Amino acid sequence: MRHPAHLQALELAASPLLLAACRIRAGSAPTMPALIEGAAEPSTDARVTAALCDALRAAGPDRSLRLHVLATGPASLSARLDVTDPQGDRPGLRLDFSVSVSDHDMTAIDYRNFACDLLRHGQPD
Repeated sequence: MRHPAHLQALELAASPLLLAACRIRAGSAPTMPALIEGAAEPSTDARVTAALCDALRAAGPDRSLRLHVLATGPASLSARLDVTDPQGDRPGLRLDFSVSVSDHDMTAIDYRNFACDLLRHGQPD
């Protein structure tokens, strides 16, 4: 469904707010929780970034990470996780994800699966 131009402009104006909301504290140690920051390329859907941040929070990473959403589509997603620590950021590998059935958009389960893949395979060594 296409929104009127004034609503699209409002969505674009709200995008930084959605990204700011992606700063998530996670982890099991109460004294040093992991921090997940979400960032996205300007051409991507900020709602996808928020959904993927939620999935990462649910997965409970044990260190601070920066999620970079690189590309989004109705049935596809590309992103990477960077490890953030006092020595500096270490970029992770770009992972691409797509649903195999072309007649449905990505779901919460798809985001959860992709978040697990990012945590397992996309982090730098």
